[in-house]
Amino acid sequence: MNGQGRQTIQDELWFLQDEALREANLVAELPAEAWDALQQAAVKVRQDERLSALAVRGHQLLFSGDAGEAPSGETFSGILAEMGEGAELYQPLILLSGLNRLQGLYAERGIPQDILKHTLSDMALWMRDYYGRHSRWGLGNEWLVNHMSFRLFRVGRLQYERGRFGGGRQVLRHLGTREVVVLAESGIRFRGDGLIDGTNDRFDEEGAWEAVLEIGEGSISGHRITDGGFAVRQPETFRADEWEIVLRAGDPVLDVHIAADGKMDHAQCLDSMHDAVVFFKRYFPEETRLAFVCTSWLLDPQFEQLLSDSANIVRFQREFRLYPVGGDGKEGLRRIFGTLYDDWTKAPADTSLRRAVLGHLANGGALRDMGGFILMDDQATD
Repeated sequence: MNGQGRQTIQDELWFLQDEALREANLVAELPAEAWDALQQAAVKVRQDERLSALAVRGHQLLFSGDAGEAPSGETFSGILAEMGEGAELYQPLILLSGLNRLQGLYAERGIPQDILKHTLSDMALWMRDYYGRHSRWGLGNEWLVNHMSFRLFRVGRLQYERGRFGGGRQVLRHLGTREVVVLAESGIRFRGDGLIDGTNDRFDEEGAWEAVLEIGEGSISGHRITDGGFAVRQPETFRADEWEIVLRAGDPVLDVHIAADGKMDHAQCLDSMHDAVVFFKRYFPEETRLAFVCTSWLLDPQFEQLLSDSANIVRFQREFRLYPVGGDGKEGLRRIFGTLYDDWTKAPADTSLRRAVLGHLANGGALRDMGGFILMDDQATD
């Protein structure tokens, strides 16, 4: 690279200069040791032409257009892979390069600075998590891209991502009684127990069946998903003049995420959802979000049998209408125990939740991921 090209790259690396990093950390508030590690990583990137060019490409990819993927097909994951050893620290450096842009977007909407700081507190949380698992500082996933891209906000206890409702089911509501029914979309293959075939890596060769959803001028016919999240094989028919479809694939929703930095106090979660309705109406008045949506191991209805009625997990999931989503169910085990064990008899049993789950596993059970929703117009606001 000639001298002029080298200077151009250095000019574009403004976000890795000491002053820019100090200003970023006033918001991110990283642990002191993590901050020291980031500063050392920044020096290494500035001194290496290849890493410098890749860091600039990462910044441009995330914050100069649609976050996450360029028209050429280049991805943030691909850039980090090219950066090689040390990418776990280069990632937060590139993410923080979008802070000036993000602050501007917050200011345009009038969103308070404390919401920004609370939202970005996730970086310190996940860097601590990475350190706990690897004994060195870094980030091991691209979750923070959502925060830096103006898609995700923390409001009180919970986080909310501006998203779209996924396929697999449609939601009907009775025009008179306002009863809500969930129907599986066509093509979804279920086991005999009503869960998606392949859930927990278990397939039902004999009892599996495929859902069919038919929407005509006078009627809607399909397979109901029970309140507990299980599909019913026998189809039902609903009169189109009595029922309306209120939620379908592609509809704008708020994806709910539970920050991993404290207890899931039920009252705090309810307050957060109430405040989120107010927040998005105030700061994004042009958007109409139809529902809160959550996909999580925390919505596994088996916890109703494993835990007491007063458990925060049980109380949280009862706020949602559930539906099956498949998956291997291992994320819940990772979050509860910190890792997966080849021999679960060696896992710690130092909390009531861990003891309950270990007993469930010992009896041949497994955890499941489940989806759930709360229709937004069912959330009353003052």
